[in-house]
Amino acid sequence: MKAEFTVFEDADGYWFVPRSEENAAIADPSSYRVSVHSTKIAACRDALLQAIDTGANELHLHGFGSTTSIKREAASSGVKPFIYWPSITTRIAPFVRAKKS
Repeated sequence: MKAEFTVFEDADGYWFVPRSEENAAIADPSSYRVSVHSTKIAACRDALLQAIDTGANELHLHGFGSTTSIKREAASSGVKPFIYWPSITTRIAPFVRAKKS
């Protein structure tokens, strides 16, 4: 079984939805932005936890916020990771996040 999510970035931070809801989330982000994380890795970790909770053996992460560092954590949890190229369409707001000092 696989778990597929799309990770978004906007002014509030990083959040994700099931891949099947990606287009609807792009059209109306406020309706789909449930749990917002301050970092990409935190959003990816939350997606990994949801995949584990549903019994998935594969984690597919799409979107702007997906990070390749989740590969190691997923593999150590017994979940095979699939990380796809970033997509600018999942960067909701036209802004540049400030780097933390």
